[in-house]
Amino acid sequence: MKMSTLLMTGGCFIVFAGLCFIPAAFGPDPDRTMLGAGSMIIAMGLVLVAVSIYANARSLDVDTGSGSTAKRNRKTNCDKCGEDEPVIQCRVHQLHLCGSCLAEHYDFRSCAYVPSTRRGAAKSTAAAYSQASSS
Repeated sequence: MKMSTLLMTGGCFIVFAGLCFIPAAFGPDPDRTMLGAGSMIIAMGLVLVAVSIYANARSLDVDTGSGSTAKRNRKTNCDKCGEDEPVIQCRVHQLHLCGSCLAEHYDFRSCAYVPSTRRGAAKSTAAAYSQASSS
């Protein structure tokens, strides 16, 4: 934290030094090389300021919420047999069922079925998006 503050302060002083070159480029006796040198020094100072802001942000200890995804994806098997990945959900009984358990559970008079929202741990979101776009 202290190092990033020192880098930011040093970067601000370097930017100020670069700004001092600018009047020489546009004064009564203009020198275009001073404009290039001043621009380069300003850019170097701004890079130091950016690096210090980045270092300060990286030092923050932020919880990314990875614990909530572990809880959400904890149960990815069929509720009845516990072996296969569920493909359908019975809304009446609140059961996620695999294909073989669906054949045993199927009752068109009392059950309402929707596709299961659970995904297996092996299936990544990128794979899910690529399969969704191809169909």
